[in-house]
Amino acid sequence: MLAASSGIVWAEEQLSTALNESVIKLPTTVSNIFNQVITKDMVVTQFRPHGEGPFPIAILLHGRSYKDRSKPGRERFLQATKYFVNRGFAVWVPTRLGYGESGTEPDPEYSGTCSGKKYIPAYEVAASSTLDVIAYAKQQSYVDPARIVVLGQSYGGTTAITLAAKNPSGLIAAINFAGGGGGNPETQPNEPCRPDLLKEMFGLYGKTAKVPSLWIYTENDKYFGSVYPKQWFAEFQKQSPDRQLAEYRAMPAFSDNGHFFFSRGFSIWRPVVDEFLRRQGVPIPHTPGSFQDTGFANIYEPASLPVNKAEIREHYVKFLELDLPRAFVMDAAGEFAGYAGGMPDALEKAMAICKKRAQKECLAYVVDDKVVWKKTNISEL
Repeated sequence: MLAASSGIVWAEEQLSTALNESVIKLPTTVSNIFNQVITKDMVVTQFRPHGEGPFPIAILLHGRSYKDRSKPGRERFLQATKYFVNRGFAVWVPTRLGYGESGTEPDPEYSGTCSGKKYIPAYEVAASSTLDVIAYAKQQSYVDPARIVVLGQSYGGTTAITLAAKNPSGLIAAINFAGGGGGNPETQPNEPCRPDLLKEMFGLYGKTAKVPSLWIYTENDKYFGSVYPKQWFAEFQKQSPDRQLAEYRAMPAFSDNGHFFFSRGFSIWRPVVDEFLRRQGVPIPHTPGSFQDTGFANIYEPASLPVNKAEIREHYVKFLELDLPRAFVMDAAGEFAGYAGGMPDALEKAMAICKKRAQKECLAYVVDDKVVWKKTNISEL
């Protein structure tokens, strides 16, 4: 049985009581590409909803910096963590060996020189330490060990697919954000080291993976480009006994480097991941009641709001970053607005904020992901 030490005090940041955050050190042993055995304590941050459970398990996996692997000292992924806690998950975020507080040397996940990559054993290291986290999570009395989701970014995204290929008991889904390896946007933008070996590796993974997986990439990923990820996925799917298990989502160019879409594009990827998880039987929070999309406007176009005040559009941009349930409310004259999100009574709260100042009737513009505003709502703009 895995045992972990707890009671760690982190001076650099206060633990979140709202998310029941705590930190443990989990003894972990891995073997790197040189067959060197490394045993250290891995820092793992835990979060959980309020209540007794049982809660499904979410494991969030970080990437690999090509600059300074000592920062951050421990990973938290607060926005993604809140996303999963809001959907009833207990969350574990390991800061794997070779990163952060555990020290950067030796480097267990080193995969060799650019021309001599050994990707498979390197990702085995990341997967092995993650399996230790899963085993520990399953021991907790408040979890459902039969419902586990792994999600990773970059190196962590590939690790999520590595785990899918291993099919650990209880794993129901793997989500890969910008997964790959050997990328450096400064010295070799769009050209990762030995993409052919990554293609071969993903093909091997496809042969054994038995759980649904979602692959999310942008068209302007400066680490891996837009071509290689599609080839990797195609090889994975080609080798899979069931091609319907894996789904690829090619997202438009995002900001100056789409590789960071996961950490910066929550408002865009959240409905994509929601739909995927919904198909895996995960309940997605929503506003009680029946609401129909009127087709009045594209939800992601603040310029479409029937208002004259730039201030209201600025509030709307902030609203789009909020999680479900959520609501954006305006008065019929387009003079005042209220919004709230991430709470069951978001519509009531948003309506109350609007009514405090509005002279005309307040009406919902967006509820959850639907534009419910009607042209007939507009009075005098």
